[in-house]
Amino acid sequence: MPRKNEQEKGLLNSLERIGNKLPHPIYIFMIMALIVVIVSAMAAGTKVVHPGTGNEEVVKSLATREGLIWILDNVVKNFTKFPPLGMVLVMMIGLGLAEEAGLLRTMLRKVIVGAPKTLVTFIVVFSGIMGNIAGSATFVVIPPLGGLIFKTLKRHPIAGIAAGFSGVAAGLSANLLITPTDILLSGITEKASQIINPEYLVHPAVNWFFMIASTVVLSLVGVFVTEKIVEPRLGKYEPEYASDADNGDEEGLMVITEEERKGLKYAGIVTILYFILIALMVVPKNGLLRDPVLGTVVPSPFISSMIPILLVWFVLAALAYGIGAKTIKNSNDVVKYMTDSMKSFAGFIVLCFFAAQFVEFFAYSNLGLLLAVKGAEFLNTSGFVGIPLVIAFIIFVSLINFLIGSSSAKWALLAPIFVPMFMQVELSPAYTQAAYRIADSVTNCISPLEPFLPFIIICAQRFDKRSGLGTVISTMIPYALVYLVAWTLLLIVWSLLNLPLGPGTFMSL
Repeated sequence: MPRKNEQEKGLLNSLERIGNKLPHPIYIFMIMALIVVIVSAMAAGTKVVHPGTGNEEVVKSLATREGLIWILDNVVKNFTKFPPLGMVLVMMIGLGLAEEAGLLRTMLRKVIVGAPKTLVTFIVVFSGIMGNIAGSATFVVIPPLGGLIFKTLKRHPIAGIAAGFSGVAAGLSANLLITPTDILLSGITEKASQIINPEYLVHPAVNWFFMIASTVVLSLVGVFVTEKIVEPRLGKYEPEYASDADNGDEEGLMVITEEERKGLKYAGIVTILYFILIALMVVPKNGLLRDPVLGTVVPSPFISSMIPILLVWFVLAALAYGIGAKTIKNSNDVVKYMTDSMKSFAGFIVLCFFAAQFVEFFAYSNLGLLLAVKGAEFLNTSGFVGIPLVIAFIIFVSLINFLIGSSSAKWALLAPIFVPMFMQVELSPAYTQAAYRIADSVTNCISPLEPFLPFIIICAQRFDKRSGLGTVISTMIPYALVYLVAWTLLLIVWSLLNLPLGPGTFMSL
């Protein structure tokens, strides 16, 4: 069993100390909003030609009487019209019901427990990636379940934990479905893109095709890293070093009750019927969810109504599961589960308030426009554009991930700068968002700011009490590095082939 590398531990501890000294993201947005006010006063009167309209715009100061009145008049409006707020909360009504009723957890357990032995590693990583739709519950289900299954198969259980954790953390943004991440990030991207083009729209499915491919590629890469790098390094499992702690909770994860099976069956039937209904409204040329004039799917009400369509699906599937598994006994349970799921989003709502002010201050002052135009001029002059620029952006964001953990907070800070700037060098907002999602995900599994890292250490210690932070980090580093390279290469290939990132979206504008 490899021991801790003290130099590595020292570097990680330093990163953890620096990250912990940073203020909460809410305070970061307050500080950034104040900086915008100060800089807007200093740059007031600076002229810039709007690339979309050709009109000459002027940087406006927020530190004037007019600026102060605008702030006071728009504080509430800035918050209520912040795109991620409503979209995420609406989506979480359905997802929260599915989680509270037990549908998502049982489905993930069913997939892993029933996996063929030859596909176990793939299924563990794949389930971790797919499980991000279930939020934090995935972190406490997939890694320990992966460890237990590996142990049952006479494989090293820490490799199973690592495989599951790599999917959950490093593959956080990928999925076969539209997830809350798609909804959250697309709302921020849309707001940032409107600095250049006020009419520009970014729907939640802009990265869907790319993320479907990413899910498959990362699952295969996870198998390679686990079986060719991590397991050989860990060596033979030594049960004598296992902790004396009771593993009863993990054993319970292996059991799927008859009621749970019945619930999954009901949910599956409802899902099939619902998908058939949606297909009948999308596939025919005169379908209700196609564009009534053009008869197209992109654009169409189907794309623009993705959130309520998904909401209804999750609600119906959750109700079917809850009735079958008897986790929903009456109508009051439904309301309770929906309400309980919203409680965990109180912090997100507060964060949105301050993020919205920063984004709108940036847009009103025209600093975002000025920075986008001047930044694009520099990039074009230097010749640093296209794929090299995107690679540099991915590396930059992946390093920031060690200092700011929240995905939404980072993107709300970075999007108003990079999305309009990259639009000026012909990179679409959807493409910039896809690059961000790669960088935001891959280093989660080795970041000291990852909130579930202590839990992973505890899971590892149950199978080897000598394990600590150094053990987990050194085990996860190969995943982070290989995922970063493989996912970036996938984006480059996607770009060279000019494949659509999602319905109607490509690399270039």
